[in-house]
Amino acid sequence: METTARGDKPKTLQTIAYISIPNSADLEFLLWDLQDAIAAYAQLSGTVLPRPVDLKANDTGVVDGMVLAVDDAFDDEAMSVVEQELDCLGGTETRVYVVVQAGCGSPERAHTVVGHLREACERRGLSWCGGVIVCAGSGFAALRRSPRMGLLRRPFSEAVDKLVGAVRMGCSVKHAQRLGGGNAEDVDADGMVCAEPAVPAPIWRGVLKHLGARTQSII
Repeated sequence: METTARGDKPKTLQTIAYISIPNSADLEFLLWDLQDAIAAYAQLSGTVLPRPVDLKANDTGVVDGMVLAVDDAFDDEAMSVVEQELDCLGGTETRVYVVVQAGCGSPERAHTVVGHLREACERRGLSWCGGVIVCAGSGFAALRRSPRMGLLRRPFSEAVDKLVGAVRMGCSVKHAQRLGGGNAEDVDADGMVCAEPAVPAPIWRGVLKHLGARTQSII
């Protein structure tokens, strides 16, 4: 399926909601990294940041954009919560982006989750704009203090930056790549960019385990 034409039309996002389902350290870290990058690029370009919106406290019901952060252990209960959040948007043409945390080297379940989320958005007339699948496994938040463009975080940061460009342009990830002269070939039919570690899976898991244990010892 191709990205909807409406999502390919750039739109300045005045307001944006960031939703994490479930609330986990890894998903919160991914959303924090996304928001921090959006703020950094806005400062460099002298543009205005989209205003974060709490859907539950939003009286107008108007939200220009939404970023959903979920994991690939997505079940019916989580889908029900997502649908409630989407229903808060009413019949608006809100741009919807997703960040999916998946197992290291195992994006298959994440693609299934993406399919369900896309269908839910399109049933409500919302603009599906794609996003990022982060194949990092659990414990990714342990990299918070690692350099953003260092060996460990770079593949994920580069993928997130493609999402940043899409949010800043208010269009789909694939269309943002085309408009910005980037490489749209690694964006799949659902508008997703898949990022994997730059090191072999066993080494990656060992690094996360070591950093996680180190973080716990500091706490």
